[in-house]
Amino acid sequence: MGTIPGSGIVLIFVLMAPGRADIQQPGFAEGLEGAELNLTCSHPSVTASEYILWYRQFPNRGPEFIVSGFRGTIDSPDPEGALHISGDRKSSTLALRRARLADAAVYHCALRDTL
Repeated sequence: MGTIPGSGIVLIFVLMAPGRADIQQPGFAEGLEGAELNLTCSHPSVTASEYILWYRQFPNRGPEFIVSGFRGTIDSPDPEGALHISGDRKSSTLALRRARLADAAVYHCALRDTL
């Protein structure tokens, strides 16, 4: 993790779904500080009873919960943005409204059964 020349930001995010190898995330995303940044996760085998969760993890710390949802759009207060879940629920996007250097972290998406 680190900054990019020109006040950029690098956000690295990886898979966090034990036993669910079908969840896919790109290796990293980058954007300019203050700009919107979209982090997308594909989960093509999501079941009808699973919630979609997002976490972030700063260096030398455990993952911290950000937001979860079942469908539609759910606001995220920190980092400021929203979770958008596709109509078929096979993908989700965490949209950071104004990415900050302080948001640079490892981002994880996961699935959790509601039962």
